[in-house]
Amino acid sequence: MATRLYPFDDFEAVIRLYPFPQSGRRSPAFNGIRWDFAYVENHPPDTLYMIWPDFFGSDGVSLPDYQPLPSGIELPARMWVLIDEMRAQVHRERILPGVRFFVHEGGWRVGEGVVTKITGLFTARDVLT
Repeated sequence: MATRLYPFDDFEAVIRLYPFPQSGRRSPAFNGIRWDFAYVENHPPDTLYMIWPDFFGSDGVSLPDYQPLPSGIELPARMWVLIDEMRAQVHRERILPGVRFFVHEGGWRVGEGVVTKITGLFTARDVLT
């Protein structure tokens, strides 16, 4: 079984990566990418958050980090809120199934997604050492 990119996840979503030229990317994205997350209702985004994806296949196994991710289709992902304090202060009130978001890379919006399932968002995490 493949190793998950993160030891836990906060929610699941489907993400559609924009094809170039819509995204501005000149090279493909790979699993393990570190995008910024913005809520659709904050347009233009006044705040970007560090919420990172772990894309997975229909078997639930993380996709390899050496194969390009396809653009233009919905890809399931487990999402991890990187900063633990933000989970309680911001995201527990805002992340619900059906919430739409954008993923950003630098100054570019490279994809969009929708929350499909809450997983560990309300569960306390052990401190990683």
